[in-house]
Amino acid sequence: MEHTMTNTTYEKNTCVHAMVNISTIPLDLILLLYDGAIDYLRKTSLSMSQGNVSQKSHYIARGIAVIEELLASLDLDAGGDSVVHLQEIYLYMLRELTIANAEDDALRVHNVESLLRKLKSAWRQIG
Repeated sequence: MEHTMTNTTYEKNTCVHAMVNISTIPLDLILLLYDGAIDYLRKTSLSMSQGNVSQKSHYIARGIAVIEELLASLDLDAGGDSVVHLQEIYLYMLRELTIANAEDDALRVHNVESLLRKLKSAWRQIG
């Protein structure tokens, strides 16, 4: 049983190394990036509810920048289907946030924030 647990841990760590260029961005930093993006999107939603366009634009731009950094950290050559899928998710998030910014759509921001929370949880379990 212990061998299986060790093997599973090895497989999870291998998956993480394949998905992200770990030599450039350690897992702890990835989790911090997720925290930052989530926080910026929470502040975006709050700014939208307050009608503060300037702050909304500032925070959504910051959230987008963090997601772009996560996207840039993917190792597409080594990751296989998992990385391609994660790339598609990040690109989807960027599209949704662009539309949310243009249309002042808090629901889209909330949906991306929720997706980021789920991904962060998955990364935490892998690590």
